[in-house]
Amino acid sequence: MPNIHVGSPPIEWERWESNLVHFHSFESISTEKGHWVWSPKFSCCNHEWRVVISPGGRKDSDDGKVSLFLHHCLGSGISAKYGFLFRDARGKVVEEVVSAEYQMFEEGQQYRARGWCNFAERTLITNPSNKALNHGTLTVEVRIKPGDDHCCLNFIPKNEFTQDMLQSFMDEDTADVVFEVKGQVGGAEDESLSVIFHAHQLVLQFRAKGSTLASLCEEYDKSTPVPIGDIDPQVFRKMLYYLYGGNIAAAEWKARSKDLIDAADRYGVKNLKIEAEAWYVKHLKITVENVVDTVAFADEKNCFLLKEAATSFILSNGQEVLSSDSFQGIPESKSLMREIISLATMKRRGDGKRELEDPAELSMNELRAELYNNGEDIDGPRNRLISQLVKLKKRKMNAAE
Repeated sequence: MPNIHVGSPPIEWERWESNLVHFHSFESISTEKGHWVWSPKFSCCNHEWRVVISPGGRKDSDDGKVSLFLHHCLGSGISAKYGFLFRDARGKVVEEVVSAEYQMFEEGQQYRARGWCNFAERTLITNPSNKALNHGTLTVEVRIKPGDDHCCLNFIPKNEFTQDMLQSFMDEDTADVVFEVKGQVGGAEDESLSVIFHAHQLVLQFRAKGSTLASLCEEYDKSTPVPIGDIDPQVFRKMLYYLYGGNIAAAEWKARSKDLIDAADRYGVKNLKIEAEAWYVKHLKITVENVVDTVAFADEKNCFLLKEAATSFILSNGQEVLSSDSFQGIPESKSLMREIISLATMKRRGDGKRELEDPAELSMNELRAELYNNGEDIDGPRNRLISQLVKLKKRKMNAAE
């Protein structure tokens, strides 16, 4: 969060860095003691952190108290002062706490967190007269000040790894594997239109670990191109560019997301497939006429977010879909039936919102986000992701006790 200084700040202000963490629908979070909600990871002082809050307090907290802790996620051990505060609608500080001394956040202690089990009275936050919630959101300002051993005020250039990786993209001199992608005319391959792509096996092994694309390289060397067919050379180029750390423009996602799903699925590039699917779902307008084809494509390519979107459409437009001619061609699928039943039985509170404490009530998008923010694998069907998240929550609860 940028700070604008007029004049020289006092020495006490030096090296403090701040981030805002927003806990939306705060009053809907369970107030059971020991129930924790974790923020996504954020970067501060060149380290990665998360904020964890329990509106009902830790199990040893006083009744009615909110617990708030800072969790060190990534980076070597660091000595730091830290603090939390939240403000009212006018910007006035309602509650603020700061550690009196520098404290050590140890390296490698995965669930080690520091903070306050009695951070603030819950009523101080929820009482409307205090105006601490902005449309139901509690915004916590997290402040961190690293110790002298972990701070350098001199100019330091950024790590240019991603930029260097992109410079090696299609570099014929350093490449050790070559792909020959057959061009097509009218759906038929035409060798005269073949396109050559130079790549590096090490990049593919790490960025597309265990994929078909990486394993293909093991059978060839630079002198013998790896033959690639049934894919548009431009789509293959975008897939390769993605593996080198490149960003695909929004307009390209809109135009080629379905093609990229197909390519990523065929060659086992998991993250590309998930990102392409997210863009495809964003831009696809599901209708009675295309919902059957959408379900079939989602089933064939194991696109679980797309299948959820199509299933939701079927549930919302059931009579119209059932009476359509296209519905007669819908594929028989046990996984589709499970998806329909799961969405149809999702519990809702009186205000129409889901009870997010139960992983089974999360959407596919929410499951992926929660697991990704915790460093977990997000490629899989809904029931597998729910099981992963249940296990993750149990580990966190045990570690917090």
